[in-house]
Amino acid sequence: METGERSVPAMDRGNKEKKKRLTNNQIELLERSFQEEIKLDPERKMKLSRELGLQPRQIAVWFQNRRTRWKAKQLEHLYDMLKHQYDVVSNEKQKLQEEVIKLKAMLSKQQGYWTQKFGGYTEISGEETVESTSEGLRGKSNIEHVADQGYCSFAVEDYNTTVSLPHCHWPVVPY
Repeated sequence: METGERSVPAMDRGNKEKKKRLTNNQIELLERSFQEEIKLDPERKMKLSRELGLQPRQIAVWFQNRRTRWKAKQLEHLYDMLKHQYDVVSNEKQKLQEEVIKLKAMLSKQQGYWTQKFGGYTEISGEETVESTSEGLRGKSNIEHVADQGYCSFAVEDYNTTVSLPHCHWPVVPY
């Protein structure tokens, strides 16, 4: 047996002779051919068979097995890429969820501040509103008190109206 040859028992129905495996040189030539084109056309198969001294069927089986290994590697590579992308998206989602929790806590804290300072308000579809009460600070409604403090400016004619306030301070505009 040549150096680099490997042998295994033959699969021929109990035949005791050893099946010759491919040499390192044969494998190298087959690998180069595979790198050029993963599909094996009949002409190329015959040419490789003559060059390597192998049966055309051996060449075809080698290519079939090699394509199978190649596809498995491709799937493994694709899986690794998708797993990495999933991990990135999952981490980003986690960060965004943590940010939402922090923002909700800040909003809750801010809403608590508004409730303590100016009386009751409700949350309607995500916007803060101030509800007027019949009797406010120093005889004024809560809405008038907010306007006097420079948080917003508007004429208040109907105290039973709900007024929407933004998250920022409005400059006081003279009447």
